Amino acid sequence: MVIVLFTWFWALPFSILPMTGLWGRYVAEGFLTTCSFDYLTDNEDTRTFVITIFFWAYVLPMLLIIYFYSQLLKSIRTHEKMLRNQAKKMNVKSLVSNQDKERSVEMRIAKAAFTIFFLFVLAWTPYAVVALTGAYGNRETLTPLSTMLPAIFAKVVSCIDPWIYAINHPRYRQELEKRCKWMGIHEPIAVDSVSAQTEKVTAEES
Repeated sequence: MVIVLFTWFWALPFSILPMTGLWGRYVAEGFLTTCSFDYLTDNEDTRTFVITIFFWAYVLPMLLIIYFYSQLLKSIRTHEKMLRNQAKKMNVKSLVSNQDKERSVEMRIAKAAFTIFFLFVLAWTPYAVVALTGAYGNRETLTPLSTMLPAIFAKVVSCIDPWIYAINHPRYRQELEKRCKWMGIHEPIAVDSVSAQTEKVTAEES
């Protein structure tokens, strides 16, 4: 809940202020079928709004994505190291089903993180370039098509991200395997391997 509220708070200023005209404004863009914040008007108000939203909605999110996903991968590696050390203490080969499965999980999360980051950069960089060009560069190079395509892709990628997370989640993949066999997904059923190994050690000791 806190994260959801923070997300709304993060986006609220740049959504409401242009609507009220206090800072920036909304104008039709591209083929005049959608609207966005104004980055073409030649005045200081537009330029300060564009450069601020560039850092607030593009640079900072990118840095946060890099930081938090790197911390996530670091945490996974630390957890796997802990499991290996625990396995040595318990005199078992591994506390997980096998090392290949560990690497598979790590690679899956790494791929999901990289895909989300890549899509963010791919989707928002062209739009950021268009906005900066309109505010600070040569506006004559911008055409309705060159402004519309980045805007469309930036909006579409928000619909793609949830699928990236979902398709990499084991339980979601298991449901897809059951309901959509034609997709050819083969997701192994997760087993509580720690409990299994603990029971095995207990049985051997007794």
